[in-house]
Amino acid sequence: MRITKLFLLILPTMCYAFTPGSGAEYDFHYNKQDAKLSIYIVDSSPKNVSVEFHFGTNTLWATNMWQQYKLDIREGASIGISEGYIKTEKNKSSEKMIKEQFSLNTGVQIHQFLFADKKDIQKSFIGTETIELPAGTIKTDHYRKVSDGQTVDFWISSELRPIGLVKLISKSRIEETNNYKIELSALLKNIKPAIEPKKAIEMTEESKKIFDKAAKKK
Repeated sequence: MRITKLFLLILPTMCYAFTPGSGAEYDFHYNKQDAKLSIYIVDSSPKNVSVEFHFGTNTLWATNMWQQYKLDIREGASIGISEGYIKTEKNKSSEKMIKEQFSLNTGVQIHQFLFADKKDIQKSFIGTETIELPAGTIKTDHYRKVSDGQTVDFWISSELRPIGLVKLISKSRIEETNNYKIELSALLKNIKPAIEPKKAIEMTEESKKIFDKAAKKK
């Protein structure tokens, strides 16, 4: 399961100051396999925000993967990914992703509600609901996105910035890898990124083959 199968859910506010190192950790359930997913802010400015994902499996053969994206969040601009990087335990160096690799997935895409305009995201509003967490209950807003046979229900809370995501359930009748569940397990702070864009190298042929293989399955 590649992290690019996921998408970052940030509360629909363009004025919030994103603190580098802050984020959230989630329990990730996919195909009877449990993993940990961390999402945290790397850098932030009025024009851009960089976000890193860390995906680690909870098995004896634990694996780790990091992906980092730089996003254009200028007011009035079309929200999108301008830079992408990937790092694995096998390839110690961070590698630059090419633009075509930012959206290899079918179904709901990151750009459909990432830093979404409040009016746009409200079109997906289902209702206000209370979610049970290990630390207690929290009031959330429930949203639903549907695209290409994939239905994503997600619950977000203004009390859990900067990520805001409390719970997410993705179901697909077309793409098996789009069936997964995410639940908040902890808030994060002072997290140092694993990827340094300035030190990233061009993507190796081996890595390109992995991405190409994934794309052909769609």
